[in-house]
Amino acid sequence: MLARTLSAHGLVTDEGRTLLDVVQRYARAWRSLLQHDDERLTTSPKHPVAATVALQLSDARAVVASLREDLVTRGEAGSLFGQERGEALGAILASLEQTFDRQPLYPSAQSRAVHLLYSAIKDHPFSGGNKRIGTLLFLEYLRRNGLLYRVDSSPRLADNAMVALALLIAESDPAQKDLMIRLVMNLLEDDAL
Repeated sequence: MLARTLSAHGLVTDEGRTLLDVVQRYARAWRSLLQHDDERLTTSPKHPVAATVALQLSDARAVVASLREDLVTRGEAGSLFGQERGEALGAILASLEQTFDRQPLYPSAQSRAVHLLYSAIKDHPFSGGNKRIGTLLFLEYLRRNGLLYRVDSSPRLADNAMVALALLIAESDPAQKDLMIRLVMNLLEDDAL
Protein backbone atom coordinates (compact mmCIF):
# COMPACT_ATOMS: atom_id res chain seq x y z
CA MET A 1 0.00 0.00 0.00
CA LEU A 2 2.84 2.36 0.86
CA ALA A 3 4.53 1.62 -2.46
CA ARG A 4 1.36 2.39 -4.42
CA THR A 5 0.78 5.61 -2.51
CA LEU A 6 4.33 6.87 -2.95
CA SER A 7 4.35 5.99 -6.64
CA ALA A 8 0.92 7.52 -7.30
CA HIS A 9 1.98 10.84 -5.82
CA GLY A 10 5.33 10.93 -7.59
CA LEU A 11 7.24 10.73 -4.33
CA VAL A 12 9.64 8.07 -5.50
CA THR A 13 12.25 7.94 -8.28
CA ASP A 14 12.43 5.27 -10.99
CA GLU A 15 15.17 3.54 -9.01
CA GLY A 16 13.04 3.78 -5.88
CA ARG A 17 10.10 2.23 -7.77
CA THR A 18 12.32 -0.67 -8.78
CA LEU A 19 13.37 -1.23 -5.18
CA LEU A 20 9.76 -0.99 -3.97
CA ASP A 21 8.77 -3.54 -6.63
CA VAL A 22 11.40 -5.96 -5.33
CA VAL A 23 10.23 -5.43 -1.76
CA GLN A 24 6.61 -6.06 -2.79
CA ARG A 25 7.39 -9.15 -4.88
CA TYR A 26 9.38 -10.74 -2.08
CA ALA A 27 7.25 -9.59 0.85
CA ARG A 28 6.40 -13.18 1.70
CA ALA A 29 10.11 -14.01 1.85
CA TRP A 30 10.72 -11.19 4.31
CA ARG A 31 7.89 -12.45 6.50
CA SER A 32 9.18 -16.04 6.41
CA LEU A 33 12.69 -14.92 7.34
CA LEU A 34 11.32 -12.91 10.26
CA GLN A 35 9.24 -15.89 11.40
CA HIS A 36 12.36 -18.05 11.26
CA ASP A 37 14.39 -15.53 13.24
CA ASP A 38 11.62 -15.28 15.84
CA GLU A 39 11.20 -19.09 15.85
CA ARG A 40 7.59 -18.71 14.73
CA LEU A 41 7.55 -20.88 11.60
CA THR A 42 4.41 -22.95 11.90
CA THR A 43 4.46 -26.72 12.22
CA SER A 44 1.12 -27.24 10.51
CA PRO A 45 -0.45 -25.64 7.46
CA LYS A 46 -2.81 -22.71 7.84
CA HIS A 47 -5.20 -24.39 5.42
CA PRO A 48 -4.73 -28.13 5.92
CA VAL A 49 -5.88 -30.40 3.13
CA ALA A 50 -6.97 -33.88 4.08
CA ALA A 51 -4.83 -36.56 2.50
CA THR A 52 -7.19 -38.35 0.14
CA VAL A 53 -4.74 -40.45 -1.86
CA ALA A 54 -1.91 -42.35 -0.23
CA LEU A 55 1.22 -43.14 -2.19
CA GLN A 56 1.37 -46.92 -2.34
CA LEU A 57 4.71 -48.70 -2.53
CA SER A 58 3.93 -50.11 -5.98
CA ASP A 59 3.05 -46.62 -7.26
CA ALA A 60 6.21 -45.12 -5.75
CA ARG A 61 8.30 -47.85 -7.38
CA ALA A 62 6.62 -47.17 -10.72
CA VAL A 63 7.36 -43.42 -10.68
CA VAL A 64 10.94 -44.09 -9.56
CA ALA A 65 11.38 -46.62 -12.38
CA SER A 66 10.03 -44.08 -14.87
CA LEU A 67 12.44 -41.41 -13.62
CA ARG A 68 15.32 -43.88 -13.68
CA GLU A 69 14.56 -44.91 -17.25
CA ASP A 70 14.37 -41.28 -18.38
CA LEU A 71 17.61 -40.28 -16.62
CA VAL A 72 19.53 -43.37 -17.78
CA THR A 73 18.43 -42.69 -21.36
CA ARG A 74 19.83 -39.17 -21.08
CA GLY A 75 23.02 -40.36 -19.38
CA GLU A 76 22.12 -38.59 -16.13
CA ALA A 77 21.93 -41.62 -13.83
CA GLY A 78 24.15 -44.58 -13.10
CA SER A 79 23.41 -48.18 -12.23
CA LEU A 80 22.83 -47.47 -8.52
CA PHE A 81 20.18 -44.84 -9.15
CA GLY A 82 16.83 -45.98 -7.77
CA GLN A 83 18.10 -49.27 -6.36
CA GLU A 84 16.20 -49.79 -3.11
CA ARG A 85 18.10 -50.48 0.08
CA GLY A 86 16.13 -53.12 1.96
CA GLU A 87 12.59 -52.17 2.96
CA ALA A 88 13.36 -48.53 3.75
CA LEU A 89 11.05 -47.05 1.10
CA GLY A 90 8.12 -49.16 2.28
CA ALA A 91 8.80 -48.13 5.87
CA ILE A 92 8.87 -44.43 4.93
CA LEU A 93 5.58 -44.67 3.05
CA ALA A 94 3.96 -46.68 5.86
CA SER A 95 5.10 -44.09 8.43
CA LEU A 96 3.04 -41.43 6.66
CA GLU A 97 -0.14 -43.37 7.44
CA GLN A 98 0.64 -44.00 11.14
CA THR A 99 -1.90 -43.22 13.80
CA PHE A 100 -1.86 -42.84 17.54
CA ASP A 101 -5.08 -43.33 19.47
CA ARG A 102 -6.83 -43.56 16.07
CA GLN A 103 -5.60 -40.08 15.09
CA PRO A 104 -3.15 -39.66 12.19
CA LEU A 105 0.32 -38.55 13.25
CA TYR A 106 0.46 -36.48 10.07
CA PRO A 107 -3.09 -35.15 9.74
CA SER A 108 -2.74 -33.18 6.49
CA ALA A 109 -1.58 -33.97 2.99
CA GLN A 110 0.96 -31.16 3.33
CA SER A 111 2.43 -32.68 6.48
CA ARG A 112 2.67 -36.13 4.90
CA ALA A 113 4.28 -34.75 1.76
CA VAL A 114 6.87 -32.78 3.73
CA HIS A 115 7.76 -35.76 5.93
CA LEU A 116 8.05 -37.89 2.79
CA LEU A 117 10.48 -35.39 1.25
CA TYR A 118 12.60 -35.24 4.39
CA SER A 119 12.68 -38.99 4.99
CA ALA A 120 13.31 -39.96 1.39
CA ILE A 121 16.35 -37.68 1.35
CA LYS A 122 17.75 -38.17 4.86
CA ASP A 123 17.03 -41.88 5.39
CA HIS A 124 18.73 -42.92 2.12
CA PRO A 125 16.24 -45.60 1.04
CA PHE A 126 18.08 -45.91 -2.29
CA SER A 127 21.69 -46.69 -3.15
CA GLY A 128 21.78 -43.60 -5.35
CA GLY A 129 19.60 -40.65 -6.32
CA ASN A 130 17.93 -40.00 -2.97
CA LYS A 131 17.61 -36.22 -3.45
CA ARG A 132 16.10 -36.55 -6.92
CA ILE A 133 13.86 -39.44 -5.94
CA GLY A 134 12.79 -37.78 -2.69
CA THR A 135 11.87 -34.67 -4.64
CA LEU A 136 9.95 -36.74 -7.20
CA LEU A 137 7.99 -38.61 -4.51
CA PHE A 138 7.22 -35.34 -2.72
CA LEU A 139 5.91 -33.76 -5.93
CA GLU A 140 3.95 -36.90 -6.79
CA TYR A 141 2.34 -36.90 -3.34
CA LEU A 142 1.38 -33.25 -3.78
CA ARG A 143 0.00 -34.01 -7.27
CA ARG A 144 -2.10 -36.92 -6.08
CA ASN A 145 -3.63 -34.76 -3.37
CA GLY A 146 -4.30 -31.71 -5.55
CA LEU A 147 -1.51 -29.61 -4.06
CA LEU A 148 1.10 -29.50 -6.81
CA TYR A 149 -0.24 -26.22 -8.18
CA ARG A 150 -1.55 -23.09 -6.51
CA VAL A 151 -5.08 -21.85 -7.12
CA ASP A 152 -3.74 -19.60 -9.92
CA SER A 153 -2.26 -22.73 -11.65
CA SER A 154 1.34 -21.73 -10.90
CA PRO A 155 3.65 -24.40 -9.47
CA ARG A 156 3.56 -24.43 -5.68
CA LEU A 157 7.37 -24.56 -5.62
CA ALA A 158 9.61 -23.38 -8.45
CA ASP A 159 12.34 -25.67 -9.82
CA ASN A 160 15.12 -23.70 -8.17
CA ALA A 161 13.27 -23.73 -4.85
CA MET A 162 12.96 -27.53 -5.03
CA VAL A 163 16.68 -27.85 -5.73
CA ALA A 164 17.51 -25.57 -2.82
CA LEU A 165 15.19 -27.44 -0.45
CA ALA A 166 16.52 -30.86 -1.43
CA LEU A 167 20.12 -29.73 -0.96
CA LEU A 168 19.30 -27.95 2.30
CA ILE A 169 17.64 -31.07 3.70
CA ALA A 170 20.47 -33.31 2.52
CA GLU A 171 23.13 -31.12 4.14
CA SER A 172 21.19 -30.38 7.31
CA ASP A 173 22.09 -31.84 10.68
CA PRO A 174 19.51 -34.45 11.75
CA ALA A 175 18.94 -32.33 14.88
CA GLN A 176 17.48 -29.69 12.52
CA LYS A 177 14.70 -31.98 11.28
CA ASP A 178 11.95 -29.92 12.90
CA LEU A 179 13.30 -26.73 11.33
CA MET A 180 13.48 -28.34 7.87
CA ILE A 181 9.92 -29.64 8.21
CA ARG A 182 8.61 -26.24 9.32
CA LEU A 183 10.47 -24.44 6.53
CA VAL A 184 9.06 -26.63 3.76
CA MET A 185 5.60 -26.56 5.35
CA ASN A 186 5.60 -22.76 5.29
CA LEU A 187 6.77 -22.65 1.69
CA LEU A 188 3.76 -24.73 0.65
CA GLU A 189 1.31 -22.05 1.85
CA ASP A 190 -0.83 -20.21 -0.70
CA ASP A 191 -1.39 -16.99 1.19
CA ALA A 192 0.20 -13.79 -0.02
CA LEU A 193 0.83 -10.59 1.84
